[in-house]
Amino acid sequence: MATEERVLCFERKLFEELGVFQGLSLAIEKYLPVVTSSSNTLYLNRSDAEQDKRYKQLIPYVLIICNGRILRYRRGRGGQETRLHGLYSVGIGGHISEEDHGLFSSGLGYQEGMRRELMEEVAIDDVKGTAVAVINDDSTDVGYVHFGVVHVLAVANENVAGRRSGIVAPEFIPIVEAVKDASGYESWSRFCLEHLNVLLSDSTTDKHR
Repeated sequence: MATEERVLCFERKLFEELGVFQGLSLAIEKYLPVVTSSSNTLYLNRSDAEQDKRYKQLIPYVLIICNGRILRYRRGRGGQETRLHGLYSVGIGGHISEEDHGLFSSGLGYQEGMRRELMEEVAIDDVKGTAVAVINDDSTDVGYVHFGVVHVLAVANENVAGRRSGIVAPEFIPIVEAVKDASGYESWSRFCLEHLNVLLSDSTTDKHR
């Protein structure tokens, strides 16, 4: 029998101490160093973490930009999060697994996990994204137990494709088209699209790397 996936989490009370917000926050320096610190994180069985509201699961959420266009795809049935199936997304990424620990560095797992998730989802091997925001959506059951870290990754060409069945019809569309109507997107993507100009502006600096 396969061992259950264990995912990187932090206690919700830590988030409450830092300051709970709804939607997207640009206060990356306030939250990211704390919630990714090895002293504040732990691995839990994913089935437990999905139901235990005492914890937040850390999720890298990478926006891929190429010459004024953004990568968009539709959530397919191959993705494990059934509550998101059929919705559009502009965020690539997923849970940080315990197996990521030590793959690329001696860190606990966040940076290594972000890199692995991106490499598995799309055909990108050189991952140097800039962290620009954090996301929290307590309005839904799935959002309540997750915490997103938004990264922006600029690529030189559009030769990327979905590597998993959870990534359906990936395509680069003009940013101006993506931001026109966000109604068909998952909530995290809506938050990003609503603040996309600011996120892209922040990604041009190195202060959030």
